[in-house]
Amino acid sequence: MTRMPMRFATLLAAMLAAWQPSKAKAADEDVQLWQFVNLTGDLDDDTRLTIDATQRWREEARGGEQQTLRITVEQTVAKGVRTGGGAAVFDAGGLTELRPHQQIIFVQGRFEARTRFEQRFFDDADRVELRLRQRLTYNQPLGDGWRASVGGEWLGLLQGRNTGQGASTEQWRAQAGVAYKINDKLEVGANYWLLMFPRGDQPARYTHVPQTVLTYRF
Repeated sequence: MTRMPMRFATLLAAMLAAWQPSKAKAADEDVQLWQFVNLTGDLDDDTRLTIDATQRWREEARGGEQQTLRITVEQTVAKGVRTGGGAAVFDAGGLTELRPHQQIIFVQGRFEARTRFEQRFFDDADRVELRLRQRLTYNQPLGDGWRASVGGEWLGLLQGRNTGQGASTEQWRAQAGVAYKINDKLEVGANYWLLMFPRGDQPARYTHVPQTVLTYRF
């Protein structure tokens, strides 16, 4: 850990400094900080287990601080193809969301495409919310343990949580980041996410999310 290149430490410090929600320009724009911890490894030759947890610092207007825990199991079914599913718990301000999901991932060279279907159960909601997510990521090795990634994701509601709420685009996401492999088991990274929430005839709402990521492979 003490041998981590100074470039990563400098970038991480800059991203943490960018987290200043009080300086958000307006009610339709905010800044959040998310910290990810991932634990992942192979259960056998074809099965992978991933457990991820996050702490998300957000303004009260965005629901306050949030904690998440997700478990996913994936099976390799063909070369470059994995399918799987799992469930997550999201908690913020005493309100809890339960979120089972199913997904399929295609890997071709440095590109990775993921389709995820989520069922979201909220406290006091009229019904289960159904959401489809389509993500595309490109990974670029940089040498000496470094890699970079860029990607985008579309999140669409197939059924809203409230009666009468139909299909719509919930948000778009754009991402860029770097990661550094410390050894065969441990990797650290820093990302920037831009989230855009369409609001019909009103201007879209934007969220800026610097992230830190710690990944351990068992």
